[in-house]
Amino acid sequence: MDRDRCVQYLRDNAGPVIRCRTAVELMGSDPPTLEEERTRSPHVQRWLASLGSDLGRSGLHGAGPDTFENVMGKLYEAGLRKGAPELDARTAPFREWMAEQCDLPVSGYLPVFHRTLVTAFLAMTGYGDEDAVRRWAEKRLDTVHRFARGGDLDTIYVPPERMPFLPRAFRGVPLLDPALYPDEDLELPWVHDLNAFLHTPSIMEDAVQRSRVETVVRFILSPEYQSLRPGYGVVKHGSHYYMMGWSVHLPGFSGPPPQGPELGRTLILASMLGRSAAAREHPWFARSLHAMEGHGHDGGLLCFPSSSLPEKRSGVWILGSRMALDEGRRTLRARVCESTFRYLEISSRCR
Repeated sequence: MDRDRCVQYLRDNAGPVIRCRTAVELMGSDPPTLEEERTRSPHVQRWLASLGSDLGRSGLHGAGPDTFENVMGKLYEAGLRKGAPELDARTAPFREWMAEQCDLPVSGYLPVFHRTLVTAFLAMTGYGDEDAVRRWAEKRLDTVHRFARGGDLDTIYVPPERMPFLPRAFRGVPLLDPALYPDEDLELPWVHDLNAFLHTPSIMEDAVQRSRVETVVRFILSPEYQSLRPGYGVVKHGSHYYMMGWSVHLPGFSGPPPQGPELGRTLILASMLGRSAAAREHPWFARSLHAMEGHGHDGGLLCFPSSSLPEKRSGVWILGSRMALDEGRRTLRARVCESTFRYLEISSRCR
């Protein structure tokens, strides 16, 4: 691939989000005019308008277009960061919520998950230096690192008879040992944990903390971890059972190269894990790049299939269901721009 030619193609043909991110992330420039055009674009304005202040269960996590995690994922990929006035204003209720929640006791699996999810997306958009976000990310790193360093994946499940009154819908699903979530703090990593760790300055700029993150990354890149049931299984709180989710399972880890929707999910995960040296050095990362390169287009550009770049009405951003970076995506040129930019953004971490 002729990188300079591809960058020039994006500058000449892409929409405002990709052109701005190309300038900032691939060229190292600071284009205020492009940033203003990007923020004013209908794509970004629509997602900013969708970021409400609903802090209830339905407002933080889910597949809807107004759900916090999906809106923040879209704004993160649009390149909006702390200091952008509209983003600062619209994230204020969530940052205040984290400040209130950080020291409160938790009761149940969901409060820990919700705080982790909010921490991740705030860190990703530049608020990782705020006290509550930093402290929760560091707390989760303490918990996850402890198991990643010395835990035994062969012992994480318990037989069904240890869990009375298991609902019929969960029968046949492995049951996580409650010892893995003392005080509701799951010792296995969620994908949101990795995003929080990899975007929090106090973690990534400290040699000891960063080394602990790399230990966690090597743990999730192990065949033993990748052979676990995706989503881990079922957890119990009091008399209630919940289906766990959001493990860090990687498409194409041991099977054929990812295609279709799995390639889209790979783009999200490779962009995240590309911040880790352990991940960049792992064969999965090289195989993922090779799978992307298999979709070559004219003159070294790339063009992924439409099924790899969906923008669904209902879907979760972290799973690759909301991949649009700009408006007007129905043209071949738009798909080439999105594909080429995503590849360059990921591969640039190896430079």
